[in-house]
Amino acid sequence: MRRRTEILHTLQGFVVRYCYPLLAFFIVAFAVPAWESRENWDVLIVYTLLSIFVSFTAIRTANFVITLNNAVTFSAVLLYGTWTAIWCAVIEILIIAFLFRSAIPKFLANAGQMLSTVWIVGMVHQWLASLQLPSMLTDTALVFVYFLINTALCSFAISYFSGVKTIHVAKSLVQDGTLTYVLVMVLGGIGARLIEVFGAPALFPILVTFVIMSIVFHQYFNNLNSLQQKMEEIKHLNDSILLAMASSIDARDPYTHGHSYRVAYWGRQLARAIGLSRTEAEQVYYGGILHDIGKIGIEDGILNKEGKLSKEEYHRIKQHPVIGYHIVKQAGVFEELLPAIRHHHERVDGKGYPDGLSGTEIPLIARIIAVTDAFDAMVSNRPYRKGVPVEQALQIIKENAGTQFDADLADTFIRLVKRYSKEELEEVFRNSGQNNIKITEGAS
Repeated sequence: MRRRTEILHTLQGFVVRYCYPLLAFFIVAFAVPAWESRENWDVLIVYTLLSIFVSFTAIRTANFVITLNNAVTFSAVLLYGTWTAIWCAVIEILIIAFLFRSAIPKFLANAGQMLSTVWIVGMVHQWLASLQLPSMLTDTALVFVYFLINTALCSFAISYFSGVKTIHVAKSLVQDGTLTYVLVMVLGGIGARLIEVFGAPALFPILVTFVIMSIVFHQYFNNLNSLQQKMEEIKHLNDSILLAMASSIDARDPYTHGHSYRVAYWGRQLARAIGLSRTEAEQVYYGGILHDIGKIGIEDGILNKEGKLSKEEYHRIKQHPVIGYHIVKQAGVFEELLPAIRHHHERVDGKGYPDGLSGTEIPLIARIIAVTDAFDAMVSNRPYRKGVPVEQALQIIKENAGTQFDADLADTFIRLVKRYSKEELEEVFRNSGQNNIKITEGAS
């Protein structure tokens, strides 16, 4: 399974890093002969100005930014063919690279996916035109072709660079606003047909409509931001309560200082990497903060014992998930975190505790915490042993994927941590009060 995942990731990298840029090059090369620039300088100038204008007059919402670039490009396909749309796409690609200072691999991948989308839509447009269907039907079909191709190619590229599964990226894009671009392209199609009937003057009401939309959205989200600030104050209060509880847990054992914070941090990162929503990722974070709260009920003599635990002492330690579960349940707060507290020591092979759950019987939040809890336990110093280097801990997780840990989560976590530089890893541990973690063998 892991080998298959590695092979697929390598193939994905080959497609994104090499095939996407090659497609961009060949699409531009094949489109150049069709550019009737001598006869259509006015078209190129108008579309250049439109592309620049809409790139710098975006509608900013709470989670995403909407521009009319797709609408402009789509109208170019309908009115003047693929070559004009490619011209618009090239301008947008260059503007995006300038604004976001993209790294070369990401810049080339973005160029490939954008130009491929335009090229495919242009080919489909030519085919539909040959069928002589009603323009409304043709335009509607092209809107959805544009949307599906663009979302698929974007998701595939983002998945490679982020390490998140393609399906999760696609879901996130749709939820966070990609679907809004369907409406944007519908506006582009309507604009194209208005220009076809009334000529260039039709551009004016379209641009005015966009400016009005921008102003309305701006005012609406200003009000929304004020409300969100109030919600953040309430959230901050909850955070303070949870962090105080975590500190009380860690204070029982100086050797695990910051353990709950690190388990929570890595849990949230892993949740994001598998495509969970922001709310779900935050729940994983808080589950990590409280996962060991039951240790409050464990005697100091057992919790801080430097030697090997007796059978009875080990049995007592194994009660902390149940103790924590009842503490939080009786408090009547943070009930959504109960699965993380009770089940973070379950194993996917059914040999864990306290309930002997296996596979997907174990809640996802608990399977995530199980990986990050074990990782931090391995790399942290304890009274009875020194922590192992990060690389060794990741190898142990890899060896136990599918038995102790969820195989997919283990693979994703290993890739996630390996993307961190030595300095970034040291900063994570330093921020939680640990300064002596080994990153590699021989490191201190």
